[in-house]
Amino acid sequence: MNTLSRYNPNHHVEPIYNAARKWRDTSLTAGLAVFADGKELLSRKLLDELDQRFVKNLDAGEGDFLSKLKVQLSEGSPDCRQLMAESLWLMLLFPSNVGAAKKRENVLEIWSWSGEDLNATHPLLADGVLEGIGSAGTAYNTHRWRELVFLIGALRDFTARDGSEREQIASDPWAFSGWLSSLPEARHRQLIHILPHLLFPDTFERISSEGDKRQILAGFGDTPEKEIKKWSTVEIDRALLELRRRLEEEHGSDIDFYQEEFESQWKNQTKNWLLSWNPSRWTWDTLAADRATTISGEKADNRWRCSSSKPREGDRVFLIRTGSPPKGVVAVGKVTRAPYEADHWEQARADAGETTRFVDVAFDSVRDATSDEIVPLEQLQNREPGQEWNPQSSGIEIKAKAARTLERLWKALSPIASGATPPGDDTGSGDASPKKLTPPLNLILYGPPGTGKTHRLKNDYLPRYQDEAGDRFEFVTFHQSYAYEDFVEGIRPVTENGAVTYEVRPGVLKRLCDRARRAPDKRFALFIDEINRGNVAKIFGELITLVEVDKRIRIGASGNRLASCMGLEVTLPYSGERFGVPANVDVIGTMNTADRSIALLDSALRRRFRFEELTPKPELLESIDDGEGNAIDLRQLLQAINSRLSRLLHRDQTLGHSYLYHVKSFDELRRVFSREILPFLQEAFYDDWRQIRYVLADQAVEEELQLVRARAQSAAVLFPKADPTEIGDGEAFEIIREDEITPDAIRKIYEPPE
Repeated sequence: MNTLSRYNPNHHVEPIYNAARKWRDTSLTAGLAVFADGKELLSRKLLDELDQRFVKNLDAGEGDFLSKLKVQLSEGSPDCRQLMAESLWLMLLFPSNVGAAKKRENVLEIWSWSGEDLNATHPLLADGVLEGIGSAGTAYNTHRWRELVFLIGALRDFTARDGSEREQIASDPWAFSGWLSSLPEARHRQLIHILPHLLFPDTFERISSEGDKRQILAGFGDTPEKEIKKWSTVEIDRALLELRRRLEEEHGSDIDFYQEEFESQWKNQTKNWLLSWNPSRWTWDTLAADRATTISGEKADNRWRCSSSKPREGDRVFLIRTGSPPKGVVAVGKVTRAPYEADHWEQARADAGETTRFVDVAFDSVRDATSDEIVPLEQLQNREPGQEWNPQSSGIEIKAKAARTLERLWKALSPIASGATPPGDDTGSGDASPKKLTPPLNLILYGPPGTGKTHRLKNDYLPRYQDEAGDRFEFVTFHQSYAYEDFVEGIRPVTENGAVTYEVRPGVLKRLCDRARRAPDKRFALFIDEINRGNVAKIFGELITLVEVDKRIRIGASGNRLASCMGLEVTLPYSGERFGVPANVDVIGTMNTADRSIALLDSALRRRFRFEELTPKPELLESIDDGEGNAIDLRQLLQAINSRLSRLLHRDQTLGHSYLYHVKSFDELRRVFSREILPFLQEAFYDDWRQIRYVLADQAVEEELQLVRARAQSAAVLFPKADPTEIGDGEAFEIIREDEITPDAIRKIYEPPE
């Protein structure tokens, strides 16, 4: 996954970044105007004039910015006024707290002072370009003259440098940031954060304040903000880039630090707490009323038991139902009163004078686990095993990463409609004719390792099942121990108060199908990685028939099966429920053919799925420098290895391009060969060194070029008690050390010496 600081959930930002890139390529690099084609505008002469007319002639008197600016530039040349208009336009690209119409009006007015009119319909003045990408705060606007002074000074410094240095600054994100932040007064200006993001949005965050950047790093890391204040701007931005990569890896998707689930961790330093509710011990008499209150958009106020004294007002609270199934998170809200002592919630203990600790909570969403979709306890335990999800007491802190995961799962739940009825209740279904629905997709991506199957799954298919409401998919990996009980449903032991009981729990497919029934107008997907590593017949059981396209059931608006549909249902063996796979559930898997050929795949599965082969693509690879000024052609290297693997084994057991796709240096190639490719060959040939040496062209080269080295083994050493004259010496093989791999040894694989 690419790390994208340009990701913005609230705005369509590409037109803005395209405009900023045009300014960099046209104005910063070539010195030309962006509003007047071919006209030289960003020159040292005109910048010096702006410095004389504006920077050294500041007006601190009464009047607004434009009226004072007009007076300051009244003796200036027409071109310097146009340069000021373009400079202000650049400054206004970022802020979203200034309207597009106002920005356009300002730029047009300043340009008009040159005696020429600028067309208001110019593409760079369109609303899509001027709508902004983030708040810059009020100070950026009220003190815009300070930012303009800094910008003019920066451009004067830039134009005074030699051509090669200017080219490096304009093309390298870290060179640009280092240069800009090293200028006088830079640390006090927001432009040192705004300009790097506009010009290099994949590297620098969409954040205009160093204060926010410091808080984010402190909120997600272990370094106090007072220590981060000592860091340079570049050090802060590099740390943010590493943090983004870590969080994107955790979440499997692009992130924005101003989204609620992330902002709550750094902006107000709020914490997340898990309160618990066991229905068998305490009856929530107002549950129905609280649920109705939150459905209507109001808060439901409650007092709840809390063993911890640490929660504070404003902290986030999640309520988990424990004890009897269904177990899981059923409500969310905020602490409205910090922990306090009050009479015990059990009347008998209260009568005896006992007290306990409570917090007051305003729930903004309450669900009834018997009728509404909740976040299952089992799912939380699987996704975040390091967090305690089934506490013995109410009021434990949820760790930051686990809290973000829970927030995402909660937001992914289907909305509760006002007056919603429990599943299975046909009252007032209101189903007429079913909507036209795309046929379900049953697809398996297959091919050798490293051909991008999982990458394709996550980047091409997974985003189709994500929207502003959350994820509409489940992701599992099959393995030898994966069973029907994990996939469909099974009986699981539950220990409570020392007693062991057993309950029926739904598996991943059944849980997903239950969610899909509640949202029949949306598509859901089950992604199965390494589908051929599991026993498909045992895992799917009777559902192997139900996933067939023409056996799917259609669901009406109320979540009930439509009587007019011909889909099949079966009786599940553990729960005894009638169950069918909805037509809005897609099943998409991957299969590594190096583990198992497609010909050996369960025939029942083969009949019910469409198969799409992914093959190695050497054409995606490039040459690298070997460190001595010579090239190593990765494309030819992969082609040569795969050609021999196909002849000696099978095309299913070749190497995919991803093994070498990210290799950019010879040291990286050494590591890949030593730690990935050579172990792959050992496994593929069952340590048949003769054939491995054929693949590596080791058979007819000098010893110093061999990647697999032969060495004699003395019979006397191997069999010290035997007569060495009766046992001939043997030959053993060893893979050379990583640091011994030479460029010539790699090149001779595809260019065998004569």
